[in-house]
Formats: sequence, C-alpha cells, structure tokens
Amino acid sequence: MRMSNQGPMNFKIDPTSFTMVMVMDLAPKLKFGSDTDQECLRNGTPKWVAQVTVGFQAFGRPSFSVLNVTIASHEDPRTGSARDACELVGFEVGVMDKTIKDKNTGEDKVVGAQVYYRADAIRPIGGSGRKNEQAA
Repeated sequence: MRMSNQGPMNFKIDPTSFTMVMVMDLAPKLKFGSDTDQECLRNGTPKWVAQVTVGFQAFGRPSFSVLNVTIASHEDPRTGSARDACELVGFEVGVMDKTIKDKNTGEDKVVGAQVYYRADAIRPIGGSGRKNEQAA
C-alpha cells in the first residue's frame, strides 16, 4: 500500500506550556553541505537557528529538552545574552513525511515522520521564569 504525501503540518504551541526557555546558542542556518552560505526563505529572508533548552512538566515531573528552532529574520535575532530567560514568539512544531527514493521504482516512499521547530522571534523576559509569572 502506498501512502500519499500530505505535506507539512504545523501546530502552534502555547508559550505557557514551558516552565522555562533559555537560548544556548544562535547562529546563521547554513545551507546543506556549506560552511558559509546562509539558508534563506524564497523571499530572501535569512534563516537563523537557535539552540534552546526548554523546561516543561511531563507526567507530573520536570523535564527538559534541547530544541533547534529556526527563525527567519533580516536582523540577527539575538536579544539579551546567552542563557537569559526568554520566550519563543509564534512558536510552532512542524511535522512532515520523511521519504526515501525506492531503488526499484524511483518513487518517493514515506518511511516515517520528521519534526522541526520554528518561531517568529525570541524575546527576553528578564529574570527567571515565564513572563506571566513575573507579573504576579
């Protein structure tokens, strides 16, 4: 049975889902196989990749993950200093088919799923914790 390619699906994530977000590193996103050429959107906007550590509650226990989040911006999206508490503005998780070429038929064959992360911006929130907790 051949599965059809549905294209990517994006899911908006509520920023209050995270108990903390810290930027560990931020750099230009380079084109595959290049050491110097920055990847861009079709309209020419450069892409950046932020390596962030996020904290959240999983099954009643604190849990942490490191995510590579893509941000499209003409300006360097660095705000504040590394390891400052921040929030991911317009954060989305994307899922798309992972495909390979079938050696016998030459057709693309779905072999799983690929997950990616993107945000519109990174905003420092000062201090520690989420922005809405600081106001309280």
